[in-house]
Amino acid sequence: MIAQWGLAHRAFLHGRSIHNIQIEHLWRDMQKDSLEAFRQVFIYLEEIHLLDMENSIHQVCLYLVFHNRIQKSLDRTCDAWNHHKLHEAAINHRYWTGDPGDDLKTASDLAYSFYGHTLMPPAAEMGDDSEEQGESGLEEERAAGVSMNGDDELSEAQTLLDGFDADADDGNWGIDVYCEAVLLLVSRLEAQNQE
Repeated sequence: MIAQWGLAHRAFLHGRSIHNIQIEHLWRDMQKDSLEAFRQVFIYLEEIHLLDMENSIHQVCLYLVFHNRIQKSLDRTCDAWNHHKLHEAAINHRYWTGDPGDDLKTASDLAYSFYGHTLMPPAAEMGDDSEEQGESGLEEERAAGVSMNGDDELSEAQTLLDGFDADADDGNWGIDVYCEAVLLLVSRLEAQNQE
């Protein structure tokens, strides 16, 4: 902003905390408007014993049925976030009372709010997240309690569920589609094993 409008133009808010507040609001809205509904659906499915996260068929069907639904919900929330109006009631009062923030000279520095570190986490925290991890890495994750569906599992399930519309609108948050996918996949796996 300073580079574009100059030092004399003071019609914008600046400071380290402004960005953090916006990110916190974004995460709150993502949770409230998208993710919480699906969390409640998954908890409900577990409570009525239709979802067992130890069962690989349930895991795969959960992914196949809900992946696109969650992504569409996140896309709608993102679109709403990008086009929402700012709530202006008392916004100036909140920002301009109390601590006025950093002085103009400090905030005018182009390196302002750069803390001398890269945007990447320290190497020790990153671990080895290479995509060439393969099936042995997948087994290690499962042994550590992280449930992941492998590409092979998903591909096999999609082949077995050929012709099944996992994105169908059942009017029940995808619960009926999930149950149908589980039953269909179990029956096709049993038929495949009998051959």
